[in-house]
Amino acid sequence: MKEKKILEQAYKKAQKLLEENKLYKFKPTIKIDIDLLIAKIEKNKSIVSALVTSLVKKIIDSKQDIRLHRIDFQNGYSARSLDTKVTSPFFKEKFPKYANKESAFLTLATRERIKWTKNDGNNLKIRNKDLKNSFLNVFDQIEVHNKRPQNYLHYLFVKLIELSKNDDLIFQLAAKQNKKIGLLNINLILEMLNNHFNSKLSSRLPVIAIYSIYEILMPILKRYENKKLMPLQVHTSSDKHGFGDIEIYDFKNNPFEIVEIKHKIPINKYLIFDIVKKIQNTKINRYYILTTFITGFENNETEKMVNKFIIEVKKQRSIDIIANGIITTLKYYLRFIDNYNLFIETYTQNLINDAKYSTEVKVSHIKKWTEILKEYGIE
Repeated sequence: MKEKKILEQAYKKAQKLLEENKLYKFKPTIKIDIDLLIAKIEKNKSIVSALVTSLVKKIIDSKQDIRLHRIDFQNGYSARSLDTKVTSPFFKEKFPKYANKESAFLTLATRERIKWTKNDGNNLKIRNKDLKNSFLNVFDQIEVHNKRPQNYLHYLFVKLIELSKNDDLIFQLAAKQNKKIGLLNINLILEMLNNHFNSKLSSRLPVIAIYSIYEILMPILKRYENKKLMPLQVHTSSDKHGFGDIEIYDFKNNPFEIVEIKHKIPINKYLIFDIVKKIQNTKINRYYILTTFITGFENNETEKMVNKFIIEVKKQRSIDIIANGIITTLKYYLRFIDNYNLFIETYTQNLINDAKYSTEVKVSHIKKWTEILKEYGIE
């Protein structure tokens, strides 16, 4: 496919430019806008992918106005189709952390019927004004000022390759520091995890901690014979389906045990109502709802009310709902693990794996965990 060849060639060109340290060849007008887009990519990867798709289209068809990214625009084209077929698969191969699950054109910022011109583009649902301006400015430079799209694509790939390499160095450091961990006990592990969970934008971290526990315990506990732990789903995926954050299925492919994790949100009766509604007409045997909220529940009265309702649900539906704080749950499960270092190793590796293939675990989370490992490790 011609489009894929363009991407491959641009990637190789970017690699060569990096190796030969020839970034000085790019003009400041290119660097300013692309640098900002890359700096904000963790929360705006759809915008970067949409830009790459547009640049590829312009390289293929120089007469196409790439600001007209929809077929329902006069003289427009389907950027979404090109992105789904070409750009997204390419990103999954080369830049998996910053790849969209299906297409960049499923987010409000990119899918709306708004032309990417300087005037119309002001209505785009992009919160960061500077980011929006840089995105639109690239299109303006190419369509109004006749700048070469190849130069923008090459520099964009240079920055993505640089970013990916920096990420890999941080992942390697975390893995290396993990091997230096000292003598552990349950209280130390909980202290380490609590410290980590208090990072910014950290809702994914407790999910990975519980998932790591399941990976270790499922092979040794009789309850989980002939059961399978499903891969973690990406929270931000537009096509996310399922019952909870962590799912265990039986050999007939029926949901067996579900774990839903709330971050800094107290458990109340409405959350339990939602669970009952969600799992009706299923064969789910047990459903955990856990939270990092310090006291677990809004107050003592709420806890009593929730527990009373849970008992009624069990009587009527034979579904075991367990509501608890995540630290309490981790403390309970860690008692069944003989080698505490194995848990730390598993959690660390799962953090790295998640960070490599999504932006839910941030590089900052890996850095923070590396610092925690160092604090509790052996120098």
